Amino acid sequence: MRLRPLIVLAATCLATAPPLAAQTWRSLTSARQRHGEAELAVTVNYVAGEFRLSAAPEGTLYRMDLRYDEDRFTPLREYDAVGGRLLLGVRGVGNHVNLVDRRKGDPVPTLDVQLAPDVPLTLNLDLGAVRSQVDLGGLALRSVRYRTGASETSLRFSRPNTVRCSELRLEAGAAAFHAWSLGNANCRSVHFEGGVGDVTLDFSGTWQGVMDADINVAIGTLTLMLPRDAGVAVHLSRLLASFDQSGLQRRGDTYYTAGYERAARRLVLDVSAAFGGINVVWTGPAR
Repeated sequence: MRLRPLIVLAATCLATAPPLAAQTWRSLTSARQRHGEAELAVTVNYVAGEFRLSAAPEGTLYRMDLRYDEDRFTPLREYDAVGGRLLLGVRGVGNHVNLVDRRKGDPVPTLDVQLAPDVPLTLNLDLGAVRSQVDLGGLALRSVRYRTGASETSLRFSRPNTVRCSELRLEAGAAAFHAWSLGNANCRSVHFEGGVGDVTLDFSGTWQGVMDADINVAIGTLTLMLPRDAGVAVHLSRLLASFDQSGLQRRGDTYYTAGYERAARRLVLDVSAAFGGINVVWTGPAR
């Protein structure tokens, strides 16, 4: 007879116990076909997990594949056909997200986004503690803003941008940030703002005329990969940061490649670095 209260108590505990972690995880796919859209402003908000972005097959306006914990996140998939705006990603439940208490054995949150290659895009990526694999190659990008926090980023332009881009703005906190083939972005100006970390900026690719790049790195190592067939000028401001000037000739406060004035295309870098080192790597054939 003494066992009965214990049995009732155990049943009550089971009934009121929180669900297991695996029971809160959900998968969601959202997609839309193209219907004559002339342009699109895309915003992606993603707080934590793994993030991938690439070009969609022709005829697809967008596709999103999301795996998320519904106890902590609410999916975002809002499309305004009249205003030409698309919002994808997640929002924290209760407008807050605790990134520290992720339970051991939980699946990894993931977000995969594909965007139309033939619709001119204004792209805004707002990411948190995210491991990113982003390939913007082949997209029609009018402007790009990429902001991330404590993260690991691989950003690539594997193919040339199909339209002229006004600005590529990159912002990273405490991060390992690697951007490849930035010349293919076909942007008039590139801005990079970095806090602490290991940064690689590869300016190989194709562009016309002059590309300007403002680069500000607080603490860490900055590697500049520069094409040999372009005229390169580097304006440098540094504090306790070493600089590898091989392949460049100093004139006043600026370093130039030989024959800079005669180059068919030019890259002008304004670099500011505090603590760390600035390395230069030359890529591709000489002009």
